[in-house]
Amino acid sequence: STMAVERDIAPDTLLLVFARAPRRGRVKTRLVPELGEDTALDVHQRLLDRTLREAAAFPGRARLMLDDHDDRLAAHAREIGLEVGLQHGGGLGERMNAALRDGLQEAPRVLLVGSDCPVLDQTYLALAVDGLDNARVVLGASEDGGYVLIGGSDASVWHDGRFEGVRLGTDYAMADTLVALNDVAPVTVLPPLWDVDIPEDVTRARNLGVLP
Repeated sequence: STMAVERDIAPDTLLLVFARAPRRGRVKTRLVPELGEDTALDVHQRLLDRTLREAAAFPGRARLMLDDHDDRLAAHAREIGLEVGLQHGGGLGERMNAALRDGLQEAPRVLLVGSDCPVLDQTYLALAVDGLDNARVVLGASEDGGYVLIGGSDASVWHDGRFEGVRLGTDYAMADTLVALNDVAPVTVLPPLWDVDIPEDVTRARNLGVLP
């Protein structure tokens, strides 16, 4: 039926996974004082593995976007069917902006996610794709005031300086981003998920069985 065709919208969506190359002492640094570098690296690795499995199951194209070359990780990603690219630009906002803009030259819709949300799943990704039916931008909220996902369907939105003044990595990230996107309204905001940033989050993830 035509209905089925219309619903099957993910194939023309490109999913980008932003991730840090797994380097001891350089990932999940807020876990280090309490849990140590080895545990922080292990948590990063497990969350990343889980995110890459979700990305591989996504019906559209999916690409791991690394902040630095990592041959082993790139090989693993390709093995499970992902493309691999490098982030480029200065700060995180600039890199996200460039990735969304470039991605929208290749696909009608682009979703960008991080790698430390242990509860991101296909249902949520499908919600995000749906969210772009009636908005040019979709945001997947995080309980801490940040977000776990950002997506778009219009390359012209992502002009230089779009994330200027946005305090990414803080409790103000979502609020700042909504202000920065004021001229693009309405923006679809999805229900909040949560990600692993501090030791309490690790406990929560272990209790839920999403981390050992």
